[in-house]
Amino acid sequence: MAARLPHAAGHDWEPWEEVAAGSSKGRSFRHSSRGGGQLSTCEIQTGYAPSVLTELWSSAAPHFVRHRDKNSRSTWVHRTKQMWRSQHYFYVLLMYIHLYPPHNNMVDILVTSRVHVDFNCFYKMILPSAHSWSLVIDEIRWEARLDLDNHHPFFPYLHTVIWDSTCFMVEKPTDWTFGRLVVNGHYDWPCLLVLLGINFKGEIVFMSGMHRSTAYDANIFEDTRHLHPQFDWEMNLGDGHFATVRNFNTPAQKTGGRELNDTEKLWNRMLQLVRARVEHLNTVVKAHQMFKQRYRGYVRNLWVFVKLTLHATAVKMRHRPSPRYAPYGWWKHGEGR
Repeated sequence: MAARLPHAAGHDWEPWEEVAAGSSKGRSFRHSSRGGGQLSTCEIQTGYAPSVLTELWSSAAPHFVRHRDKNSRSTWVHRTKQMWRSQHYFYVLLMYIHLYPPHNNMVDILVTSRVHVDFNCFYKMILPSAHSWSLVIDEIRWEARLDLDNHHPFFPYLHTVIWDSTCFMVEKPTDWTFGRLVVNGHYDWPCLLVLLGINFKGEIVFMSGMHRSTAYDANIFEDTRHLHPQFDWEMNLGDGHFATVRNFNTPAQKTGGRELNDTEKLWNRMLQLVRARVEHLNTVVKAHQMFKQRYRGYVRNLWVFVKLTLHATAVKMRHRPSPRYAPYGWWKHGEGR
């Protein structure tokens, strides 16, 4: 059904399948890499099912029913005619992230049933609305870490969040003043980092801002601690980069070249089995073409695309027919401590 939003004076928005209708070039672009499959047209073109698009549109619509004044970048003009453009431009934004066509090919790929969007149209009419939406989008729920079924048989009482950083590739700046912030021997490409936290069900509960690739995961965690406050009894899971942070369980390490004993090897296997869930989430986020290659453009725009994608992924995970990982337990965290 079409999404009906009260701020639009009862305007009936089109079903997403109709927005996507007629954009056959966008469909073939993704079918070639996914081998067909049983995905809906919306999922092929944007990466999201219609139900996810509807929920995202409910928060994005106020930012797309207006556009920048052609004569003043600081002035917004609300649409009084062709309200349908708002919905189609929103859809094209998600298409751009998912398909990420070259600039000279945008007009052939970013096609809906009513619009063909070229480079100038995207950056003048759509990107400013995306920036505005990114300032207020709020789909990641930190409190979901305390869900009564957010447990694991290995960690049934105190543990709430699994942490890891994920990288987003960028072009190497020609000026080393900036290049030194994105070049790190740990990665084979220039990149920027975002710290992610998920619960045991695979749902995103926290994302940090974008950090230089030379930042240490433990430092990012400590620098953003005020954004993810926890009870003093809460425990976290992470890799060896978090070994210096309190209230973390991390793998046993071969400090000083010593060999691990059998107990430590078993502990590491148990921890990795659970911690791999945050790595699995990365495959969902990186399913978009924009994040499979080096980003071409300004970092301030990349941050908008990353933030919108991670919040949209949080919605996508909630719309799954069942959690990616089976819930465990139905009791409060911290019981019996």
